Amino acid sequence: MEIYNIETGNFMCDGGAMFSVVPKVMWSRKYPSNEDNYCNCAMRSMLVVDGERKILIDNGTGDKQSEEFFKHQHLNGDANMLDSLKSEGFLPDDITDVVFTHLHFDHCGGAVKWNTDKSDYELVFKNAQHWVSKQHWENYLNPNIRESDAFFDENIMPIKEAGKLNLVEQEGELFPNFKVKIFEGHTPD
Repeated sequence: MEIYNIETGNFMCDGGAMFSVVPKVMWSRKYPSNEDNYCNCAMRSMLVVDGERKILIDNGTGDKQSEEFFKHQHLNGDANMLDSLKSEGFLPDDITDVVFTHLHFDHCGGAVKWNTDKSDYELVFKNAQHWVSKQHWENYLNPNIRESDAFFDENIMPIKEAGKLNLVEQEGELFPNFKVKIFEGHTPD
């Protein structure tokens, strides 16, 4: 088994949104913010290669959202997912599986892109099955008020419509040598 760090870029995130109830006096010691309380956050994916299976865990924001959206998110840095994959010797068509830790835009936006004439969306990883926990899928369909702005239909619905979205119902081995564990983190399940 081989594991690769896949850089997908950086974005600026409001420190209060990122660290929630943790007081700024505590988190700012390690994560400085600018005058608007924004912290620079790296987006990274992990590629797990085990035999013929190539599993990408999360995939950044992608580039299909509006200019206004990206202006608000303050994307920065030179890294992007496709160049990072290529630098490790992989192409999007090589990916057999995409596992989403959750469906916030900065974790799943890179799985779908505009087609050539921007009339519709298409999958970036056309040969891959995509996986997310069933419980988190339910959270995506019925988000709480704090999370609703982090979900975008264009990031996930084209995957579902293509029949490539799989719901993981329980913890355990998803593939040989690859186990899934479900946690309550900054998003449910």
